[in-house]
Amino acid sequence: RVMKNQYAGDVGDYTKLGVLRGLEKAGFSIGLNWYLTPDEPEHSKTFTDGKHTKFLECDCDTPDKNLHCVLKKIGLSKNRSVARLERANLFENTLFWNKMLESKSRDKWHLKALKKLSKQDVIFLDPDNGLEVKSTNPYSKNGNKYATYQEAADYYAQGSTVIIYNHRDRKPENEYLKRFYRFKDMEETKNAKMFYLRASRYSVRDYLFLVQERHFSGLEMAIDNFLATEWCRYLKKYLL
Repeated sequence: RVMKNQYAGDVGDYTKLGVLRGLEKAGFSIGLNWYLTPDEPEHSKTFTDGKHTKFLECDCDTPDKNLHCVLKKIGLSKNRSVARLERANLFENTLFWNKMLESKSRDKWHLKALKKLSKQDVIFLDPDNGLEVKSTNPYSKNGNKYATYQEAADYYAQGSTVIIYNHRDRKPENEYLKRFYRFKDMEETKNAKMFYLRASRYSVRDYLFLVQERHFSGLEMAIDNFLATEWCRYLKKYLL
C-alpha cells in the first residue's frame, strides 16, 4: 500500500493506526508524517494498492472496534482521504504532517515537518515505498515515494523514537534486512535499539523501530501487550 488520499482506510492503515493508538494509550505522544504524494490515475499499475479493504467487510477481529468502524466508513466510501482519518478522533495527543511531498522541494518540506513534530515522543514516517533505494534519487520524479535515511535520523537526533514504514522487496531476507542495519552505521542512530513489526496480510510490509533508550522499556512493554491480543493475527515482532 502507499500513502495517498485514494488509499486511506486500507489494511495498511489498520495495522499502522492500531499500533499508534496502542502506543498513545500507553502514554506516548505521537507524530505522524504521512509522506503524502499525489493520487495515482485509475488506469495506473499501482492503482490497486489501496484495494485491500476486504477486512472491512467482515466483523472486527481485533480489540480495536472503534478503529475498524472508522476505517469501514472511510475505506469503503468514495471519499477516501488522509484528512478524514485525521478528523476521525482516533487520537488525543497526536500531531500530523500532511503537506504534499514534492521531490524538488523536499528539504524545505522536511525541515518544516521536523519543527512541527519535534516535541512528540514517537514519530511515524509513512512513505509510499519505504526507505530510499540506490536506484532512485530522493530529488527525482519518484523520489517522493521514499523516506531518506537522513530524514529518519534527523527525527531520532531530535530525541524522538522513530518508526518507518518499509515495503518488503523481493530480495533474500538477509539482503533485505541490510536496509535496516544501515542505521547502525549512522552517527545519529548507531546506538538506537531496533526491532521491526511485520504485517503479512495481502502484501508484506514492515514497521522499523528506532527506539530511544529512555523509551525502550515502556515502549517494548506496550508493543508486547499489543501483540498479546488478536492483533497477533496481523503483526509479528522481530528483533534486530
